[in-house]
Amino acid sequence: MTTDQLVTECKKGLNMSLEADETIDGAIKQKLLAVRAYLLGGGVATERLESDLGVAVTVVGVTDLWNLNAGEIKFSPVFHTLVTQLALGGSS
Repeated sequence: MTTDQLVTECKKGLNMSLEADETIDGAIKQKLLAVRAYLLGGGVATERLESDLGVAVTVVGVTDLWNLNAGEIKFSPVFHTLVTQLALGGSS
């Protein structure tokens, strides 16, 4: 799945308009790249990122990061649970 396709999936998860918006899309891409790097650093295999669960976990992570206050980074407990399942080879 391309980065642009993942941005669209994240917009769906955030209940946003799917129309292109450079400002919003850019902010989502930053968070998307951070979440993907976090998943890879946490032991998730690259090919698992493309699974249905990998895409869903990415969307959850971006959603978690979307409404942060300055200086605060906090992933939800469900994100961590799904990352663990994804890293251990859970459901595709």
